[in-house]
Amino acid sequence: MKIITHQMISDLNLKPEIWYDWAEAVLKNKHLYTMPAKTSLHFESSYFNTMPSILPPEDAMGVKVVNRYIGRIPSLESQLLLYRYSTGEHLTLMDASLITAMRTGAVTVHAMELLANPDFYEVGMMGFGNIGIATLEVLTAHFANHPMKIKLLRYKDHAEKMLERYQHFSNIQFEIVDTTEQIIKNSDVIISSITYTEEQLGKDEWFKEGCLVIPVHLRGFQNCDLFFDKVYGDDYGQVKGFKYFNQFKSFAETSEVLRGEKPGRESEKERILSYNVGMSLHDVYAAAKLYPYFADIDDQEVLGPVERYWL
Repeated sequence: MKIITHQMISDLNLKPEIWYDWAEAVLKNKHLYTMPAKTSLHFESSYFNTMPSILPPEDAMGVKVVNRYIGRIPSLESQLLLYRYSTGEHLTLMDASLITAMRTGAVTVHAMELLANPDFYEVGMMGFGNIGIATLEVLTAHFANHPMKIKLLRYKDHAEKMLERYQHFSNIQFEIVDTTEQIIKNSDVIISSITYTEEQLGKDEWFKEGCLVIPVHLRGFQNCDLFFDKVYGDDYGQVKGFKYFNQFKSFAETSEVLRGEKPGRESEKERILSYNVGMSLHDVYAAAKLYPYFADIDDQEVLGPVERYWL
């Protein structure tokens, strides 16, 4: 069996914009692919998900498994089995943790590009695990010439580390704040990469007109479901089960907007939610693009120890 590890993928040093381009390609071509809703098993505060996909235009199919354990670093880990669609040949077992982080960050930034007011300035961010770091990697690359103020929610020493890592960007002013109220109020874009919360993170009146909210792990903004003007999602089948889905004022898939079938933002005053539940289409597409880099490596008989890493 050919095994592609996290370190092997990391050593490619792919530019963040490559991940952005891959994310956009999948969203545009989603109608050409096959993906059932993920199977999600929840236990205590953890989960184990199974996510198959078939992408005929890429001659690829595969299944990703992902699990989350609160308190583990990183909390999310995943692996992917990749097959050739035309023959059924098993190509590789690939570590998908870096893929998961980078494609999630890329989809988040893509939502900003598509749905935020073009002149957005204040961006509130909370949660700086691997997903938060990946989001900042893609955000700072994609909006390299866009002036903005990024507010970071203080948690342990994570915000300070992010400030040290990204403060060299001349187009960005950083500020560390202590409360979610400070993150949300006056922000044009709010991104939450907090992996787990049972509470609503903001009161209705804190969300300014025209804001875009992107809850990466879906939690903490269900009050917004009831009064925001529009809600978008990566996949109807994965969003229709949300508690307040039938009370959304408007819903469309991101892919429908990209294909011109549904409108996106139509007013600078619209409050918009972007729920990207996570599609294995992104993971299998990325795996298919990555595989040629490693096609000549020898097959391995066993998989080594699980790799613990930090982006």
